[in-house]
Amino acid sequence: MAGCQSAASHRESADRAAAGIIAAKQQETFGEAEAFSIERPSQTFRERLMLDQQLVAFGAASYGTDALDRPRHWPRTRETEEHMDGFMPEPAREGDAVELTLADALRIAATNSRAYQAEKEALFRTALQLDLERFRYDTSFRGALEGLFRSDQLNGGETARAGATAGLQRQLQSGANFASAVTLSLVNLLRGEGPTVANLRLDTSITVPLLRGAGRHVAAEPLTQAERNVLYALYDFELFKHDYAVRVAREYYAVLQQRDQIANAEASFRRIELLVDRTEALFERGRVIGIEVDQGRQNLLRARQRLIAARENYERQLDQFKLTLGLPTDARIALSQAEFDRLQELTLEMFGEEARPPCLDLEEVQDRPVDPGRDGRGRYEVSELEALDFAMENRLDLRIAEGLVFDAQRRVVVAADDLRPGLNLSAGATLAGTAVSPSRRFSSTEEAYFAALDLEAPWSRRSARVNFRQSLIQLEAAVRSFQNQEDQVKFEVRNALRNLLQQREGFRIQTEALNVAVRRMEQTQAFQEVGRADTRDVLEANDDLLQAQNALVDALVGYRVAELILQRDLGLLQVDSDGVWTEFDLSALAHPPEESPEP
Repeated sequence: MAGCQSAASHRESADRAAAGIIAAKQQETFGEAEAFSIERPSQTFRERLMLDQQLVAFGAASYGTDALDRPRHWPRTRETEEHMDGFMPEPAREGDAVELTLADALRIAATNSRAYQAEKEALFRTALQLDLERFRYDTSFRGALEGLFRSDQLNGGETARAGATAGLQRQLQSGANFASAVTLSLVNLLRGEGPTVANLRLDTSITVPLLRGAGRHVAAEPLTQAERNVLYALYDFELFKHDYAVRVAREYYAVLQQRDQIANAEASFRRIELLVDRTEALFERGRVIGIEVDQGRQNLLRARQRLIAARENYERQLDQFKLTLGLPTDARIALSQAEFDRLQELTLEMFGEEARPPCLDLEEVQDRPVDPGRDGRGRYEVSELEALDFAMENRLDLRIAEGLVFDAQRRVVVAADDLRPGLNLSAGATLAGTAVSPSRRFSSTEEAYFAALDLEAPWSRRSARVNFRQSLIQLEAAVRSFQNQEDQVKFEVRNALRNLLQQREGFRIQTEALNVAVRRMEQTQAFQEVGRADTRDVLEANDDLLQAQNALVDALVGYRVAELILQRDLGLLQVDSDGVWTEFDLSALAHPPEESPEP
């Protein structure tokens, strides 16, 4: 009967068991169970791009598992071919590039990224291992049917025999083992001249360890470790989701930043182009010397080179971002400029109009303090003590490290138990009966009972002694590893706070620097018109303006990424099953600036 279950049914049973384990652990650990599946969508975004945009493909595997040709004897792995629906953004027009927002990119990564899928499968495999370990403590059944016909041509006799065996076994978490079996055999069932003999036998036994191996803390240690391994795998997956969300955001903003640098490089090229035209006109009127014309032309060539390099860097970073999302690099996708606009709006909300101040007086800039304080801090710039408290409470890697210490302690207990003598109590019974036709009444032929006490004296426990000492050494190593992880978390949090402060002040400085560069450019051009500045001055002012524009965008993106990194390092960044984050609101929890110490 067990052989009638299909491969698809076995797969579904395994999936239900693993999914149930993961959901239960999520509920136990995080208070709620979120959707989790390693199933491939009916059509991935990658496959959709491959088909819609007619991208180059090597073979069927380029489109996914469902596109593969099935080899002979391929098992049916599903009862139905239904798949879940995947996230699928649409192009604006037929043949256009698909425009992705940051939320789109996060959702696509959750279903298309190969690294993301590998992490999900690692968690799923760990749950399957726990299901297998739990099976050791389930009641297992066994059965067999036997039929035999024998013809003895030399002696002219024919016999027939049939038999059936059914049994069960149960391993208890206390270490005890129970087994029972029933056997029925029929002989000469097909021969009319002789009697039909039926034998029925019942065997039952139980074994209970009294010293070594006794107790759940020793006998069920593999099950305990398997349970904890699922918990660690769940923590690891949550940590990966946080890291990956920050990585996707960082690369997304980096691509937008590079695209902005293209616009800046093109504007710089046009300014130099106009300067060269104006310098050539002044040279024809004899107001400048020929070397200034050549300086302008050289800088025009360099500006063109910068523009070409900026475009190439943009394409390279966009291709790298596609790889991060698990998409073909030749796919036509574009990133939404609205995300960059929202980033600027968010900065204005945090810093007010300081984010775009008017041109400043240089003396006013010079009078400002050099060391940044906590005035005008961003929404996530909490005190160091608060940040460390958040990290100690929420960092999942610290929970893993602490759990490994507890695992090492349990291994010491198990290793110490192995040093004890073995003492097992066994008991059992055997009942047998025989029935002979034509009466067909069973008569008892065997009735036996036994009880035994087995003692194994620990005369030579060299191997157990070594394992015990090693377990103590491993415990010390686990404690050191935990301490190192705790110190590393503190370092990451303190460094993230310092980085956020640096990025905030860097943004303000670059804002002021850009205004100074704009004013310098305007003044230098005006001075050249009246002969008070030469071409070199204008070219230098233009280069400084380009650098200031790029530096401001870099500071803007840097501050936003620093916010996400701090939330990740505090363990406060929440990422759902679609890969989309929910940021934590610290503003209601942080103390006012005057009550918080300097970071």
